[in-house]
Amino acid sequence: MNKQNYFYISFFLLALIIVLFLTVNVMTSKMPVIDAWSRPAAESLDDTRAFIVFRWITELGSGTFITPFIIVASILLWIYSKDWLASIMLAGGTLLGYRANYWIKLLVERERPRIFAAAEGEGYSFPSGHAMGSMIAYGLLVFFFARYMKKQKAVFILNLVGIMLILLIGLSRYVIQVHYLTDVLAGYAFGFLFLMIWTLLYKVLKGRFLPSP
Repeated sequence: MNKQNYFYISFFLLALIIVLFLTVNVMTSKMPVIDAWSRPAAESLDDTRAFIVFRWITELGSGTFITPFIIVASILLWIYSKDWLASIMLAGGTLLGYRANYWIKLLVERERPRIFAAAEGEGYSFPSGHAMGSMIAYGLLVFFFARYMKKQKAVFILNLVGIMLILLIGLSRYVIQVHYLTDVLAGYAFGFLFLMIWTLLYKVLKGRFLPSP
């Protein structure tokens, strides 16, 4: 096994363990220790500037923003790279990721810490759709565009911006208290698992049906 495969399998197993631990913990405990410990910190941010800032950051992970954004990004990716498979899988992966989040929420049926309809804070809580969705959408965007960028500095900046967006969007859901911290952590883990499987699928399909870039 080469080093790349070793790291891939290691990170996949770590994310899977986190997903299983958090899901079981949430389904068997009324209030997991992580949430009981972290909830007061979020409550203390009500009516602060931090709350206002994160209230608007959360919009970058909303379905109303990500849906048209990813559609445009998919079109631009196809024009830029001529890789129609990457374009389809960027849009398709994002859409499927949101559906997967919906199905998981129906399975777990966890109530939110509070309802905030204006920030898409309705329905079930676990896992966070914004955390999972942003991990998938922005993660796929970084993965596909980075494949065709020639300058390493540009790739570094793209990765840095993508990571910051994902972290801040997930954190925003905790700060504005429409999700518990475990919801956000599970959203990241579920999204990361999906991201790894989807990019692996792309590589398999790419190698079988299309020439390498």
